[in-house]
Amino acid sequence: MRTEAEQREVIEAWMTAILRNGGIERYDDLHIDRIDEGWTRREHWLRGGLEAFRLANGLRDLHGLSLTVALAYSLESGEEPRGMNFGTSDEFQAQLDWSPPSIYLFHPDREPWMIQTGGEIVRPIDARTVLGTAMEPKGCYYMEFKPPDSVEYSRSVFVAG
Repeated sequence: MRTEAEQREVIEAWMTAILRNGGIERYDDLHIDRIDEGWTRREHWLRGGLEAFRLANGLRDLHGLSLTVALAYSLESGEEPRGMNFGTSDEFQAQLDWSPPSIYLFHPDREPWMIQTGGEIVRPIDARTVLGTAMEPKGCYYMEFKPPDSVEYSRSVFVAG
């Protein structure tokens, strides 16, 4: 496990890089297992994701950035829409796919849950119920859509700060 200071360094370096090289426009993300190898195992994804989210929000505020920090959890997908088939933290965790959660930076009003091209399902959800935490982020959203040229629907939960 890295110290909190080391975790902050990783997140800060990523933030600096994507702001400098256009990664924010490409939606470049940072998976939590790159922040701390202790967050590699699936049973650490919920807690590790929330900790990375907290640190990233703190760094954004420290640097006075007018950006949205988002934590994204990818969910199992399929050829048919599944809908939001979870209502508790345990049910949510059972739906996580193979990819560790990641953090993103978005320009305000350019977040994926704000930009809809048609066909997406976007639903606000209660972060406290799904994530099993008392944290109250600015928003929490379930999204499901079928990317162009894909046979599967993508499903994600975004926690916005």
